Amino acid sequence: MSGMTLDIKPTNGGSVFKVAGRLMYEADAHLFQESLNAELAQGRRWFVVDLSGVIGMSSTGLGVLISSHRRLKEKNVPFILAHLSEKVRSVLQITRLNTIFEVYENVEEAVRSAQEAKTTQNQT
Repeated sequence: MSGMTLDIKPTNGGSVFKVAGRLMYEADAHLFQESLNAELAQGRRWFVVDLSGVIGMSSTGLGVLISSHRRLKEKNVPFILAHLSEKVRSVLQITRLNTIFEVYENVEEAVRSAQEAKTTQNQT
């Protein structure tokens, strides 16, 4: 059973993942991770996750965001959250994970930050 939809838009060397629905089930986590792996294999250098359409998130959904963040941080690949729905914002604040993730109000700002981070990394 899956309650999530995922739309992926490759953009200027990275990818924007637009997540909608309920990010709650093991199938959702599996789809997200498989999609992330496929995009990495395509050479994407940054990721922005648009969570504006998420209406529910369980510990499984939270876990997929945490594990993706950790994994990409080890590879120096930006993983940025954007346009949080009220449900997601509330969960991140309650768990204090809003201090771990880089979060932007909109996708455009998040993409700009991700591109700048990769540009800065490439110059060092």
